[in-house]
Amino acid sequence: MPIVSICIPTKDRLEHLTKTIDSIINDGVDANDFEIVISDNSDNDVIKNHCDRIAAQGYNIKHVRNPVLGFYNSIVALRNGSGALLKLHNDYSCFLPGQFTYLVELAKQNVGDMPTIFFANGTLKLAENTRCNSKDEFIAATHFQNSWSSAFSIWKADFDNIPHEKEDVNPMFPHTSLLLNSTNKHYLICDKTVFENIAVAGKGGYNLFECFCLIYLGLIKDKVKAGEVSETTFNAVKWKMYQKFVIPWYYKTVYTNQGFTFITDNADEILKKTYGLPAWLLIRVACKIKKTISRS
Repeated sequence: MPIVSICIPTKDRLEHLTKTIDSIINDGVDANDFEIVISDNSDNDVIKNHCDRIAAQGYNIKHVRNPVLGFYNSIVALRNGSGALLKLHNDYSCFLPGQFTYLVELAKQNVGDMPTIFFANGTLKLAENTRCNSKDEFIAATHFQNSWSSAFSIWKADFDNIPHEKEDVNPMFPHTSLLLNSTNKHYLICDKTVFENIAVAGKGGYNLFECFCLIYLGLIKDKVKAGEVSETTFNAVKWKMYQKFVIPWYYKTVYTNQGFTFITDNADEILKKTYGLPAWLLIRVACKIKKTISRS
């Protein structure tokens, strides 16, 4: 059994996927220590044919045809992994030289006590490996970034014990549902930079502010009601997202048009409902100032 399964959901992005696969297989890790699982929404065999070529080179790569569109493709990728650690990974996230080796070694070091490992990739400014001993402590440390798919991993033993059929998980945040529903109380946040993202043209296709301000915050609120996350942590997550996510993405998608395909219908109403009128007005002021500065 491999120690790590890199589980990649994809659709029609062979160019990005090829670079990501190359960053895995060219890092010098023993081929017996890992597998690559590709869950493919494409309506052709282009990606399958590439996987077949990689398999012919002696690498453990599994191609899974998944005709069902949507984010549940992530769960299909995880479900088909056989490694001890199932690492969800975007098709555009390339490992930096030596860092896939690091990831495999980290999995080997923690396979005994199996803390949930979260790959923050240098975004949280924490110590390289930070441990948390409760869900509340983990949510407080990772705030809204715990929704990030490429940061997510789960031990197969934990995955198998969490309901993960389509009706069991949130359709927009299926992997976050697993994270929040896990009974594992021990967490390891790896805040070392291990991969870099390739720019993806036309990124989007869903209602950005509805997903994060209503659906994602709703998932965290459910854990407050269940007594697993404190109201203090919820509010910290909510306002951290306001500063670091809502304001910059409002500027890039609503206030200016920067080529994304996110749906922003009812963005203003959603933000007023979530944060209140004064906070919404502050977003507009911040965007106006930023646009004025960018023109000068």
